[in-house]
Amino acid sequence: MKHIDIKDSNGPLYRVSVEKHNQHLYQVRLTIHSPQALQLVSLPVWIPGSYLVREFARHLQNFRAFQGRQARAVRQKDKCSWEIVTNGNRPLVLEYEVYAFDASVRSAWLDSERGFFNGTSLFLRVHGQETLPHRLDLKPPAKAPAWQVATGLSPVKVNARGFGIYRAADYD
Repeated sequence: MKHIDIKDSNGPLYRVSVEKHNQHLYQVRLTIHSPQALQLVSLPVWIPGSYLVREFARHLQNFRAFQGRQARAVRQKDKCSWEIVTNGNRPLVLEYEVYAFDASVRSAWLDSERGFFNGTSLFLRVHGQETLPHRLDLKPPAKAPAWQVATGLSPVKVNARGFGIYRAADYD
């Protein structure tokens, strides 16, 4: 694995919260530090090792985009991709929720007992930034203090239960 200096990374940052676990909803906030004027994002339609069409995007809801305090229009191009017109000068923040009620290993699950996900079901691909280092900030649930994190990602700054910031060399 190549070394990543997380302080210098301008790649995408995903923040995942599980406060709506009783509703089976992951809350995701994606910060794109240097967006394109017309920024395209998408979710995969398959997962490695299971080559069937999965349509993860059908579980995405309440999609909003902002630059600073200014809301940006989100236009869905097809069943798994969206585009946002930006001013290109400021970070673009995307907020959305993902319904997670699939107990298979191919998707995502969230309830009051546990949560798990594959990146394919939660993380929008930022077109044009796939090869940049990516970061993931896992927020600990306030009402589930015994939860612990298990992941193959490289920790950057995590607490004793594993919540905090992780890194990946790229989107894949």
